[in-house]
Amino acid sequence: MSGLLLGGVLGLGAGLLLAPSTGKQTRKKIGKKSKKLARKLAGYIGAEQEFEKVSAKRKDGKAPVEA
Repeated sequence: MSGLLLGGVLGLGAGLLLAPSTGKQTRKKIGKKSKKLARKLAGYIGAEQEFEKVSAKRKDGKAPVEA
């Protein structure tokens, strides 16, 4: 998973640096892509934390929490 993420980030960086755009346009693209990536990562992290909470409750012998 981390290799895929790293490859995506490196590919994005190379694509932006090699694209024929002005500096202002490139910075705007980088900002948009960074925000989109941050939202995706936050979603993955949130889902993983929820999974860990449910798993911990099952290990303790408690019933899983219904959302």
